Amino acid sequence: MSLSTPQSQLDEDRDRIVDSNDDEVLFCDEDEETAPQTTDILQTETAGATETEVWKVIIVDDEPSVHRATQLALKNFRFEDKPLSFYSAYSAEEAKQLISIDHPDTTFILLDVVMETNDAGLRVVRYIREELKNQHVRIILRTGHPGEAPEESVIVNYDINDYKLKVELTRQRMVTTAIAALRSYRDIITIEKQKQELTQALEHLQQTQNQLEEYAYMLEMKVAERTVALEKANQELYLLANLDGLTGVANRRCFDEYWQKQWQLLAEQQQPLSLILIDIDYFKNYNDRYGHQAGDECLQIVARTISNVLKRPTDLVARYGGEEFAIALPNTPLAGAQQIVQAIASEIGKLNLEHTHSPISNHITLSLGISCTIPNPNTSWKSAIAIADKALYQAKEDGRNRYCVFGEPSMPLVP
Repeated sequence: MSLSTPQSQLDEDRDRIVDSNDDEVLFCDEDEETAPQTTDILQTETAGATETEVWKVIIVDDEPSVHRATQLALKNFRFEDKPLSFYSAYSAEEAKQLISIDHPDTTFILLDVVMETNDAGLRVVRYIREELKNQHVRIILRTGHPGEAPEESVIVNYDINDYKLKVELTRQRMVTTAIAALRSYRDIITIEKQKQELTQALEHLQQTQNQLEEYAYMLEMKVAERTVALEKANQELYLLANLDGLTGVANRRCFDEYWQKQWQLLAEQQQPLSLILIDIDYFKNYNDRYGHQAGDECLQIVARTISNVLKRPTDLVARYGGEEFAIALPNTPLAGAQQIVQAIASEIGKLNLEHTHSPISNHITLSLGISCTIPNPNTSWKSAIAIADKALYQAKEDGRNRYCVFGEPSMPLVP
């Protein structure tokens, strides 16, 4: 019988097999074999090849002839340009040592079922799969006693990859079995490698993500810091733009903007809007007598006193000129504005700020003009300011230290 390999039964992997021995190899029944003369582990490696350049194969059988026949059948076999390297064991214990300690990277095992016991090979299968957790090696069971290990029962109950009867193993079938086992092992290793690479890639991605999250956190913190700094800078700009640098109350620009907004709002609501203009009496004389530094301190005290009198958040006091202050009182009728005037005069009187160069008093006094109107959207917001200014002028003309509502007689202030 010819053992030439039919090309129609092998794929491109088999095309790489180099073979010069076409003699048929048959395994005879184990009952006809003589007992082995030694139990030493036999190793046959390809000369000059390293472990990474060969496919490792373990032959486990208590019959030496089986080892010889197997190696003869696969003597010149190559798969993907790599030869086989054979390692022989003649008992289950020797097989366990080879696969667990010496050669855990074995590609496939040709394993006899019946050796020192009827189930020795099956015990090796369970040892490999369950104890060693080795799922890579391909396990091919071979038996000369099929009655001891029925094929269907073994395949169902044991994690093996093939089951062969020794009497059926010709060289052609041995080659086919080897190719199938090597191809399966190669694919498993490839998948395992790809899994490892994927795991490494995922770990790298996770590391990158962690770095990005850390960077994003740091960036967020920097943005928060910059935001705080920007808000602080904006606040400082706001203060510079809207507050009087000397007294700390609103400046003329801020007052005008606020007055316009309240004028429009209360025109829609048809509610009263009151304005008080305040002038420190004979303040030039005060500066001439006590000096400009004292004059600045006086302005600060007066501004602070006025601010303390105002209780509502909508009320606004501003430095309107050199020694002039303006108070906006939204939703305040004339009577309410007059009460504010009297409260301010009372608090200023309590300060008892000396002013010996005032023709009307030995202490700081104020003159005040009041306007109160329900804003008209068709009337300029400046009109109420002009009315309050005229009332202030009238209070000065009438002797100062008094307040005036435009169109009415001025009234002296009661300290």
